[in-house]
Amino acid sequence: MHRRWLFIGIGTVAVIGAGVAIWVLLVSPQTLTICPSGCAFAQLQKAIDAARSGSTLHIQAGTYREDLQISKPVQIVGSEGARLEGQITITKTENVSIMALTVHGSVRIEESRKITISKSTISGSQNAGIAVVRSREVSLSETMITGNAGDGIAVESSQVQISQNTIGGNKGYGIRADSASQLSGEGNRSGSRVPDDFPTIQAAIDAWHVGMGINGLGDVSENVPPGLLVGEGVIFVAPGVYKEFVTIRDKNVRIRGASRDEVIIDGTGLGDVDGITVRGQSKVFLENLTVRNFRDDGIDAEGKIELTLRNVLLEGNGSTGAEIAHSDIKVWLTRVEIKNNRNYGLWALSPQNIIECRETTVSQNGTDFGALNEASAAEIAQKCQ
Repeated sequence: MHRRWLFIGIGTVAVIGAGVAIWVLLVSPQTLTICPSGCAFAQLQKAIDAARSGSTLHIQAGTYREDLQISKPVQIVGSEGARLEGQITITKTENVSIMALTVHGSVRIEESRKITISKSTISGSQNAGIAVVRSREVSLSETMITGNAGDGIAVESSQVQISQNTIGGNKGYGIRADSASQLSGEGNRSGSRVPDDFPTIQAAIDAWHVGMGINGLGDVSENVPPGLLVGEGVIFVAPGVYKEFVTIRDKNVRIRGASRDEVIIDGTGLGDVDGITVRGQSKVFLENLTVRNFRDDGIDAEGKIELTLRNVLLEGNGSTGAEIAHSDIKVWLTRVEIKNNRNYGLWALSPQNIIECRETTVSQNGTDFGALNEASAAEIAQKCQ
């Protein structure tokens, strides 16, 4: 009798063990791959819906045009070239992470906890780049948040750690928070870097949102701890020769090179183009760089523009070093050298275009001053001494 009871017990245990194994298999986390073709999933939302709690979703290179709703614990990991065009909404969940994903749109985190966004790019939102509402233990790190129509980061009644991010060129505040929020972190910059954040100067300019003020790019609201976001809203350009022509239209932007001798915008072989073209209604501050060897003008400004050049060399351009081609343009020059340009050095409609000129030389050009009579040219030269 005792042996029979033992036999039944072992069988029961075997059945139970098999059932447990099946249950574990059904609920254990998965690793899912999403790609435009050839994978089990071609859409992110379908993969999220199918994923078990705690699963990891690997997104391969490609552009995914969809809005995402996340309400379960998942880890989303992007590959190089993975780009989402749409909005991500994370709501009423926990333990969600997004890493190494480019999002052309917004991320909204609401009534959630233990949410992490890292090593990603958030840009092009029509509202805030990242909005955090009534959430706890949210971490934003090593992410570029730029070119959004609202705030870079907007926080409401939430606890958020913000560290080592680049936050600049957003139309609202860089970081905004209400009095019910708790923010912490360090090492956040309000500028962008070329080529670390953007491969070209033009790409960095394109991400700078229309309507931003030069001195307002790094602003934070009154409830943000002092020093959480530092910098001047500058596009920093690392040493190198940049074979590109640049267009700035209806934007307020400051471009700062590492040094005039090390940051060269070079037009050799680019055809009949200007080096830096400024149009529309813009405030542009250029410093510590050289513009050379363009077949047309080094700098061509036309519109209602405030243009400041500091420690800039304009050299060897095929037409004009700097062409100031509108009566509404105001120019400030400090430690500028304009030389060896084929036709003109500085072409301006009147001395009134040049508001200030200090420690600046215009020499060895085909004609140093264009569109000016001798007396007007002498007036500008006197300002520049």
